[in-house]
Amino acid sequence: MPQREQTAVKRSRDIVDGRAGFRIYTDWGQVGVLEGGGHICELILNSVPRINPLWKPPWRTIDPDDYSPGRSRTYGPPPDGKLLAGIAGHSLSFDHFGPPSKEETAAGLATHGEAPCTRWKMRKGSAARRPTLHCGCLLHHAQISFSRTITVDNTTPVVYCEERAENLGTYDRPISWNEHVTFGPPFLECDTTIFDMPATRAKVCPPGYSDRIFLQPNAEFTWPDGPREDGSRSNLRSVPDERYGHYTAQLLDPALDIAFISACNPRQRLLVVYAFRRDHFPWVGNWEERNNRTVAPWGGKTFCRGMEFSTTPFAISRRETIDQGPLFGETTYRWLPARCSLTVRYLIMLFMTPEHFAGVSRVSIERGRALVTEAAPGNRQLSIALAFQL
Repeated sequence: MPQREQTAVKRSRDIVDGRAGFRIYTDWGQVGVLEGGGHICELILNSVPRINPLWKPPWRTIDPDDYSPGRSRTYGPPPDGKLLAGIAGHSLSFDHFGPPSKEETAAGLATHGEAPCTRWKMRKGSAARRPTLHCGCLLHHAQISFSRTITVDNTTPVVYCEERAENLGTYDRPISWNEHVTFGPPFLECDTTIFDMPATRAKVCPPGYSDRIFLQPNAEFTWPDGPREDGSRSNLRSVPDERYGHYTAQLLDPALDIAFISACNPRQRLLVVYAFRRDHFPWVGNWEERNNRTVAPWGGKTFCRGMEFSTTPFAISRRETIDQGPLFGETTYRWLPARCSLTVRYLIMLFMTPEHFAGVSRVSIERGRALVTEAAPGNRQLSIALAFQL
């Protein structure tokens, strides 16, 4: 475990796989961010040493601007190859979520938009009471300027993220905004790690998504009881020890102001909670990959799980997203008006849990504190002070 640096925000030439970025050091741990793609790739809590809950792909990654079609044998061809060459941890899918159309692919666009395939500019904050990292990129094709400010509390394990998208063009734009948070081993363990969200209605991906979907394709259900093809039900809060790949889209409870996703490994006693405004992100995509995809770079040896809070339920082309219209009465994209901007905020909170923690049933923010309530039968409550509100 690296020792805390005298400078709280420090650039490193080797964050992951020899790729440059910044680390934010605090009394409680550290946060790592890559310049190539802007991915938040490390969330380290010192009280749970050597465990980074975020996914590190099993292949050696490169910065996306180092990808070329000539590297397709290693990372796959366009439009996925450029994204997969550099993906890590919490990535941003913006300004679309899913593959480009065949015409957009021919024009050079990649899966999940320009943001995760672009080199971001980063600088540490000046004269800030809390360690701050300013990140941003210009999406040339979309004509959107995107920025993210990461502020970290020195003594309390809370990460504050504010993101802003500015439309530089003269046309209103339909956009998808997806926080593609992906967890991996050793934090991710079959039949151990628990995933929670305040979801209501949900839908399984279509049959063409994967050859190994044990869920009933296109089925609608109530989270977390996913319908299996054999007529039984699977509790999607955990990961079964099977070889499979699937995706389900969940609608978050419309009655909530504050929504969340959470992942907990009770054996390691580590809990990660993301909290955000439900009106900003009404959907969560549940992406599960367990040794299913055999093409490059997956190789049939990839284990990860994404909990992606989003404006958009399914990873499909922008054209399909707009054509499908609302799902369960909820919109599936947002408008970014001409010469205007949109801003979202979210919190990342890390906890060392009591023993045998049963997951999360509720997250609320009251009088400057975040309250995390354990799922039954425990019903214990964790509390953490907040410096900023959502």
